[in-house]
Amino acid sequence: MKLLAAAALVALSAAAPAAPDKPKLDITAFFTGKTHADNVMKVAFHGPKKLIVDSVGGRNKEGQFVLIDTVREEGKPERKRTWVMHLVGPDHYSGVLSDAIGPVDIVVSGLSATIRYTMKDRNLKVVQQLQLQGDGKSVANHVVAKRFGLTFAKIDGTIRKLD
Repeated sequence: MKLLAAAALVALSAAAPAAPDKPKLDITAFFTGKTHADNVMKVAFHGPKKLIVDSVGGRNKEGQFVLIDTVREEGKPERKRTWVMHLVGPDHYSGVLSDAIGPVDIVVSGLSATIRYTMKDRNLKVVQQLQLQGDGKSVANHVVAKRFGLTFAKIDGTIRKLD
């Protein structure tokens, strides 16, 4: 009888589907190709402004991930900025941003990513949070820029994968 019960347990466990992997933000896959971001920027003592960013990303010949942004900030001329990132550990990237002083640090955890850097303009300390949405084709974008520990600006919006 014990042998029959053991055989039944083995058969049931073999037939049971494996637990699916937990969803995870693959930041380089998400930003490979074209993306479009619609954001609202709120700067201290100013009204909200539209901030639109169209990006194209992919790997260069050295294997680094390169993202080129076209930034359209309401009331300012269009500008370009470039990110160059490389994997430094599991779910951890480092690199440079043309708008930043020093390194950019990106840590991915599950469905979210945290990006940290210091901007050249006004020496603002930036923390950007990306959260993959249920559709798998968009991320919520939340940015806080601080100077002397005080919040100088906030950005909230959505980044959509176009291809």
